[in-house]
Amino acid sequence: MQLEPIGANIWVANGTEIKFMGLLLGTRSTIVRLNDGSVWMHSPVSYNSELAREIENLGPIRYLVAPNIYHHFFLKEWQTRYPDAELIGPRDLPAKRPDLAFSALLDDLQYDPWSGEIDRVVFTGSRAFDEHVFFHRASRTAILTDLIANVRLDAQSTLGRLVARIEGVAHPNGRTPLLYRLGMLDRAAGAKAVAEILGWGATQAVISHGEWFREDATQELRKRFAWLPL
Repeated sequence: MQLEPIGANIWVANGTEIKFMGLLLGTRSTIVRLNDGSVWMHSPVSYNSELAREIENLGPIRYLVAPNIYHHFFLKEWQTRYPDAELIGPRDLPAKRPDLAFSALLDDLQYDPWSGEIDRVVFTGSRAFDEHVFFHRASRTAILTDLIANVRLDAQSTLGRLVARIEGVAHPNGRTPLLYRLGMLDRAAGAKAVAEILGWGATQAVISHGEWFREDATQELRKRFAWLPL
């Protein structure tokens, strides 16, 4: 089994590792079965047939969601195999990936087909990128991508361990990477988004890279975002 159930109608799947700034990073997708039986897939990991079968057993894949401009590497694989699924991403991603056919943009707040099941807020204020953060109500799960990393050092190279410590993303105290924090032009905007996220009262929080927070998520998120004026 590649899908790990983590609550009511929600699963995570770990994918292949990628290299970034000297770090070896795991990848992770979050999969939700909506009330109509269709499947919502956040930040798809690399495609493999076994994972695809497991997801198909949950229901038809209807949404492929890219939460920021960097989580696009494996979208083509999934869109090719599931052409009827809606591909949704942030406003700047279609220009970056003209080979992909986007159905809608996350920045269009009128587009809200998951209303009542999955809430969302956009974290803005950094020159690096915006990130759309989600909350699955039924399982009280916050779903983040790159705003927090919490990377174990065991499998890292000497360079990777050094980078993880400098960037502040080493487990168990991983938080928002230093480069992202330094790129904040509007901390008040970031703090406003985090206030909404904390207001969800999440009990667990999934992140894409590193150990995610299986309990006490609201407290953990408050701690990891303490660099903002909360």
